[in-house]
Amino acid sequence: MRRRITIGLATLALAVPLPALAQAGPSDLRTQIAKMDQAWQTAYNAGDAAALTALYTQDAKVMAPGAEPASGSAAIKAFFAADLANGAKNTLTLGDVVGFGDFALETGGWVANTAAGKHLDHGPFMTLYKKVDGGWKIYRDTWNSSMKQ
Repeated sequence: MRRRITIGLATLALAVPLPALAQAGPSDLRTQIAKMDQAWQTAYNAGDAAALTALYTQDAKVMAPGAEPASGSAAIKAFFAADLANGAKNTLTLGDVVGFGDFALETGGWVANTAAGKHLDHGPFMTLYKKVDGGWKIYRDTWNSSMKQ
């Protein structure tokens, strides 16, 4: 009988905090990733390749359509410097966010327009975040165009 009570109390003690974590965790993670999206969008639309690169881990990889993957900070900065020269402005839309340990996966959508507002392209994206020094950084980044070629 004592063993059953002990096991029951231990189970209860472990289970009670779980609903609170389950409620706070995903919402908090979604908020953190939304802030990363806003920082990315702000840096991109300001034409700031250095600020964009700072959002990525040092061993990150950017896999853009029609381009070889850009791996590491120097290659990512060069990729964005060339991309930003076109003057496009991006709008990101947050979709799903799923966290697992030190990683979070986001899916969403993007729209690129000229500075004058003319539609250039749009499509889905998928970004894998990695927790680094207590904060989130982009570890893998890829997107597709939904426009017909």
